[in-house]
Amino acid sequence: MHSFMGGGLFCAIVGNILLVVSTATDYWMQYRLSGSFAHQGLWRYCMSGKCYMQTDSIGEWGALGTHSTTGTASLDWRVAYWNATRAFMILSAMSCFAGIIAGILSFAHFSAFERFNRSFAAGIMFFVSTLFVLLAMAIYTGVTVNFLGKRFGDWRFSWSYILGWVALLMTFFAGIFYMCAYRMHECRRVVGPR
Repeated sequence: MHSFMGGGLFCAIVGNILLVVSTATDYWMQYRLSGSFAHQGLWRYCMSGKCYMQTDSIGEWGALGTHSTTGTASLDWRVAYWNATRAFMILSAMSCFAGIIAGILSFAHFSAFERFNRSFAAGIMFFVSTLFVLLAMAIYTGVTVNFLGKRFGDWRFSWSYILGWVALLMTFFAGIFYMCAYRMHECRRVVGPR
C-alpha cells in the first residue's frame, strides 16, 4: 500500500512541477513570421527578440497575419481561449497540489480522520487535476490546429505544450496509484488483521 502511495506521490510532484513550468513558459507554439522565428505561450508571445503580453496582441493581430475583417468580436474568442487554457492549467496545478498535501497526510494515522480516507481524497484530486489539464490541452490544441495553424504556414507545437501532455500522464498515474492504495486499504480493513 505504501509503495503505491509513494509512487503516486512521486508522479504527482513531478506532474505538478511540469504543470507549473508548462503554464509559465512561452514555448507552446513556434512559427515563422516574416522570415524569423517567433514563439508564444499562454501569457506572452515573442518575435524578433522581443516579448509582448498576449493582451497586447489584441491590437496587433494584423501584424501577426491573423486579423480578420470582422472586427473585435472575432478577437474576443481568441482572448477567451487563452483565458480558458490559463484557468484550466492553474486549476490543474492547484488540484494537484491539494492532492499532494492529502497524499502526504495519508501516510499519517490520525484517529480524527478515521471516516475520511486521505488516499481516496488524494486520488480524486489527482483525477480532477488530470481533467483540468485535459480540458486546457484540448482547448489549446483545437484552437491552434483549427485557426492559428491555418494562419501560419510553418508552425509547430513546442516543448511547453509537450510538458503539459506529460503532466497530464503524471497526474493520471498519480490518481491510479492512490486509488490502488485505497483499494488495498479497504481490502485489508474488510479482511482484518492477520
